[in-house]
Amino acid sequence: MVKIILIRHGETDFNKQDKEWGQGNEIPLNDWGVQQSEKLAKKIQEIKFEKIFSSDLKRAIQTAEIVRKTIGIPIIKDKRLREYNPGEEDPSSEKWIEEYKRLLNSGISKYDIRPFGGENIWDLIKRTKSFLSDLEREKGTILIISHSGVNSALINLSQGREKNDFLSIKQDNACINILEFSEGKWEIKTVNDSNHTTDLKPKKKNYENQSEIKNTAKKYVLDKLADISEEIYLAGDIVNGEFGLYDRPYKRYKGSNIETYVVLKKNIEIPKEWKISEINEGMKKYEIGKINVDNLKHKVNMTIIQNIGEIQDEDKEKILWTEF
Repeated sequence: MVKIILIRHGETDFNKQDKEWGQGNEIPLNDWGVQQSEKLAKKIQEIKFEKIFSSDLKRAIQTAEIVRKTIGIPIIKDKRLREYNPGEEDPSSEKWIEEYKRLLNSGISKYDIRPFGGENIWDLIKRTKSFLSDLEREKGTILIISHSGVNSALINLSQGREKNDFLSIKQDNACINILEFSEGKWEIKTVNDSNHTTDLKPKKKNYENQSEIKNTAKKYVLDKLADISEEIYLAGDIVNGEFGLYDRPYKRYKGSNIETYVVLKKNIEIPKEWKISEINEGMKKYEIGKINVDNLKHKVNMTIIQNIGEIQDEDKEKILWTEF
């Protein structure tokens, strides 16, 4: 059996701008990213690793070096683990979208169309699939330090998903993903576990209109979840009256998230557009949308439960359909 501990590098100032892509080799960890990596190293220090693989980009190597100090084995650099390179133009920009249409209409295959100076998604998939194939011939527990886009591709490809069927997967800085390969099959154990960095939380200033924000959140959540749910509960800052703004981005966000726990109706299929936020110890959390408060977007998370008895240590409030 092969077990991989798949890590996203620690935070950079680029990440603070809510940006993920790029192969800028000189983007280093910031002070926050160093602390996250130290927390990560402490979390996994008791695990016996056979090898450490890392992207050769600076932010990944720095993270790997911090972890290596507690593990004591050499780092193997692999260019296939580099982050997706979008080139000189944002692939979602109007300029590139128009150029892509022009090239496609001219008869060029989508596999051969690349952003200015960059690579396309098929390039990323090809090198990621190659690395995954090599992993299947390894033994023991392998540590991998990589990037958000590569990690997402590795997880999707491990489940045999094609590009058009990729699931959106959140990757916090210094998060842990765990996959196991046995008898020709990959099994996902953990996705985006960043609980080891939660005590690095920045200061927060609470909004004054807590009741109004809670009502807005309830309406949004009911609109999203009422038809597929047996029970819905709010939890976290929005229940405690501590919904607010951080003085710096926290796990990529500038403000509190809206946390919900949901007992779903039977045989409900999760919409593909929902982003997997976390899978840990059998519990699944999704990002299902956002609400605007004072022109700032606050994410809405949904954690699936079987019954509310599973949630013991957190304040929660049941949303009643009759409230609205």
